Amino acid sequence: MIGLSILIPVYEYNPTELIKDLIQQGIDIKIPLEIIIIDDASTVELFSTWATPFKDSTTIHITRLDQNIGRAAIRNKLIQQATFDALLFLDADTIPCTKNYLASFTPFLSSNYSCVCGGTAYRKEQPEAWKRLRWEYGKAREEISSTIRNQNPFGNFTLNNLLIRKEVALKFPLDNAIQKYGHEDTLLGMTLAANHLQMLHIDNFVYHEGLDTNDVFLIKVKQSVSTLVELYTQGKLLSDTKLIRLHKKLLELKINRFIALLIKPFIRSIEKNLQSAAPSMVYMDVLKYWYFEECLHKKNN
Repeated sequence: MIGLSILIPVYEYNPTELIKDLIQQGIDIKIPLEIIIIDDASTVELFSTWATPFKDSTTIHITRLDQNIGRAAIRNKLIQQATFDALLFLDADTIPCTKNYLASFTPFLSSNYSCVCGGTAYRKEQPEAWKRLRWEYGKAREEISSTIRNQNPFGNFTLNNLLIRKEVALKFPLDNAIQKYGHEDTLLGMTLAANHLQMLHIDNFVYHEGLDTNDVFLIKVKQSVSTLVELYTQGKLLSDTKLIRLHKKLLELKINRFIALLIKPFIRSIEKNLQSAAPSMVYMDVLKYWYFEECLHKKNN
């Protein structure tokens, strides 16, 4: 059915501003539209705060789960509830950068592309020092023009701000076994690439507003690396990420563990830098490599 199903997974966040923005833009584009939101067992108090004002809407469908099912499973559940052929995934802590955001996607609702990614952007203003790491990382690694992203379409695949055909999403569901943070989108991107589907990146950004504190983001980075190690050792990855390519290169030289041991004494200083007002992305890469080797070593011993 022609129309747009906007799918928003929520956990411990108030998406009111995003919902209001999408409602207004939905009126302007004049096509059938629904907004489906599933809350992954946030506190009842927070959920009620933002969900109650929309309870009588015929366009917005909101559900709260009693038990947390994880980032992959909740997105699969959203897909199953969608009415229309075109699905637009949005993270709850984002907001469109322009007032013609939805209109910019409409030409692709019936295109030959299986997926169209709009991209993620960050505000120009630096946040407080205690949120600086997530902002710096986003600016350096995620805010990328479509010209660059299209050079390696599936290498820059993310679920946030992703327009995808429902038949594709149903055929290639996310891996429900991934319940911890990170790489459910990496695995899906690899699967879509292996099946030779068409992917297009455009400059139709959303701002990432819900910046984690430095310490929380560091925990998430480590969890993401741990998840990557799990997928790698289980043989689920259909191609190599940059981190895995580095590991394999140093493994071939038989120095991967030696390099990790050299890094280890400096980890406390590296983490101190990453939680400062001027975090180094080079240090972030060093930390991720060290933690990858640590997780892999523990798993193999």
